[in-house]
Amino acid sequence: MKPISRRLFLRNSGIALGLPMLESMLPAGRLAAAPAATPRRMVCIGVPFGFDPTAFVPTTTGRDYTLPAHLTQLAALRDDFTVISGLSHPNTGGGGHKAEAVMLTGAPYPDYSYNLKNTISVDQAFAAKFRGETRYESFALTTQGGSLSVTANGVTIPAIDRPSAVFKKLFLAATPAEMDAEMRRIDEGRSMLDFVGDRAKRLNRQISSADRQRVEEYFESVRDVERQLQMAREWVNRPKPKAIGSEPKDIGDNQQQKAKFQLMIDMIHLALVTDSTRAVSLMTFGMHHDLSHHGKEPKKLAACRQVEVELIQAFSGLLGKLKSAKEGATTLLDSTMVMMTSNLRDGNTHWTYNLPAILAGGGFRHGQHLAFNQPYLDEVKLELNATDGKKINPEKKIPLMGQNQQPLCNLYTSMLQKSGVEIERFSTATGPLEGLA
Repeated sequence: MKPISRRLFLRNSGIALGLPMLESMLPAGRLAAAPAATPRRMVCIGVPFGFDPTAFVPTTTGRDYTLPAHLTQLAALRDDFTVISGLSHPNTGGGGHKAEAVMLTGAPYPDYSYNLKNTISVDQAFAAKFRGETRYESFALTTQGGSLSVTANGVTIPAIDRPSAVFKKLFLAATPAEMDAEMRRIDEGRSMLDFVGDRAKRLNRQISSADRQRVEEYFESVRDVERQLQMAREWVNRPKPKAIGSEPKDIGDNQQQKAKFQLMIDMIHLALVTDSTRAVSLMTFGMHHDLSHHGKEPKKLAACRQVEVELIQAFSGLLGKLKSAKEGATTLLDSTMVMMTSNLRDGNTHWTYNLPAILAGGGFRHGQHLAFNQPYLDEVKLELNATDGKKINPEKKIPLMGQNQQPLCNLYTSMLQKSGVEIERFSTATGPLEGLA
């Protein structure tokens, strides 16, 4: 078939409508050309109290692993995710909830009595790659607790805790007065940066070479903010997408963890579908602290497991939404890495090693359990077979980080590299994660 003209117009009543590029306009040999690359996206979900290992960690490995009790909730999506065990952050102390601060950064936190000098979180390292391509560089969200996102300067980004606020950012147009105020805020920010920059340049002539290096690092931070402000200015007058559905009603009862998580999942889905952002972090399920410290008491342990099941059910719902959203010949899940992990193995022990981790979507070859600490799996097997309900591994046998484990940041390195971020290692990583392709 002879290709039609690329300059074809549809004409009627004095109106000429130019057609977009069509398959029929291409030479026959180019019909099978590869489509344009779809955007890459990242969703990082943090759970503060981990999971019961006997219900979450598979005791077999590879592609024929047996799903443990909790992960049967994800059975229909088995080929869309990878379970990873034996990962930890080096130098994060002997345990405790303060490790939440480095969940996505991997920054050394060896002694909680000292001030933490945090580093950039993986979602922000990812977001910087695609700066200016979407209205919002990233979303930091929470259903209960603090934020997981940290800037390159180690500053925590405040998290949005109301789904209605996310909805408004996505769809509600600003009034002319609000738009003018936003433009003034951006312009004032730029003028202040210019002022500070001039002062710093004059200071350069009076300080040592070591100090000049520090000032240059400061300059780069200033330039980074300037770039962000300029990009924000360009988005102010662009129309927002038409609202999908109605504004959600926020849930005030913190005990309704699954319902709150589900609302945030709906907002994440809308943010990705409308390409309003490509980087999202979410801290969730933080109201079962007492249950997570169950001490193996049967009733509390059963109640804690039920909470964890509800969390995984909601997580499964997010994966299902992304998989059902078509994006050309693929799905939104194919282009979106969805990672869930914790700062603790489980709340009952407070141990910050052998952290639970699931990675779904994003173009990886899934359907497997990657294990980097076989002795840990042996312990889980023993505990599954125990009949007295006692803990198998006593406190004196707590393994040191680095023994039969890999840094969790190896996983983050693989995620960033898959996204096209040019990086050899992220934070405390030793390289990309072995076995993840």
